[in-house]
Amino acid sequence: MMETNGCDRTTDEVPRGLLPGAQERLLETGIAAAPGSGRRFPVASEEWRFQRGDLLVVQTDRGDLLMRARDASRRTLVASGRHLRVVRRLGPREGQTLLDRTTAREQEARGVFVQAVRRRDLEMHLSEVEVYLDNRVAFLFTAPERVDFRELVRELAQTLKTRVELRQVGVRDETRCTGGLGPCGLPVCCASFLRDFTTVSIRMAKTQGLVPNPQKVSGLCGRLMCCLAYEQPWYVEAMKGFPKMNSMVTTPKGEGKVKELLILKGAVRVSLGPGMFEEFPLDKVSWKRGGAGAGASGTTPEEADDAADDDGDAS
Repeated sequence: MMETNGCDRTTDEVPRGLLPGAQERLLETGIAAAPGSGRRFPVASEEWRFQRGDLLVVQTDRGDLLMRARDASRRTLVASGRHLRVVRRLGPREGQTLLDRTTAREQEARGVFVQAVRRRDLEMHLSEVEVYLDNRVAFLFTAPERVDFRELVRELAQTLKTRVELRQVGVRDETRCTGGLGPCGLPVCCASFLRDFTTVSIRMAKTQGLVPNPQKVSGLCGRLMCCLAYEQPWYVEAMKGFPKMNSMVTTPKGEGKVKELLILKGAVRVSLGPGMFEEFPLDKVSWKRGGAGAGASGTTPEEADDAADDDGDAS
């Protein structure tokens, strides 16, 4: 076993790097969180094995950050680009020293920012402070409209005596920074494992049979929940075996018009006449199968999603 700075390296006899004939890499993977905000990130290393609680130097697209491992690493195959790189694992003494220094720097920067914003009477809400290991400081904030913060940047840089970055983020990014529990009772996805936001449309909620009530389909950020996109491909595929909405079908009790698709139950709700509604299993219903699968209003799911781009939010 080799030791460097008191940290153990992996000794598995498995080839590192790209595997023959595969576009994946064999890495030590796990979850790490920023000590200040608690934001979680999937991380990976080609050589460093880490345990729960270890302090790690993690490379991001903006610089190296100090993070704490939330679980022990596992050697797994992962696709490139989905994990942040662990530069090294810190020993207990070095890690604690660096953590204390970074925490103090973050608290100092937060106080300086709040005071400067109040003096200038700017409508800015600080979401997160990132202290990079090269001593740079980044402030992530939200504001109701775009803010000219050039003078503020100069003041912060002079006070903190380092390079300063200000980034205005949206409400989804703010929730990613602050974290919280979703309606499912688990930490919100954006603060747990999601690296990028995807487009989510209200049509997805309609396709999945969810009531388009903002309180039911919105996340902590006030926008449509990211998880609506998880099962959408399954619903789109499943709806290909259903009749279209408002189309005529033949049931054991006669002809009727489709009024509701019960995807999970494999059934349809049919109107047999004024005030007469009845539910039938899909295998008890027949219809003319000339077109594609069912849509929310007689359109295919693909057409429905294409037409609903303006309903969602990809910020």
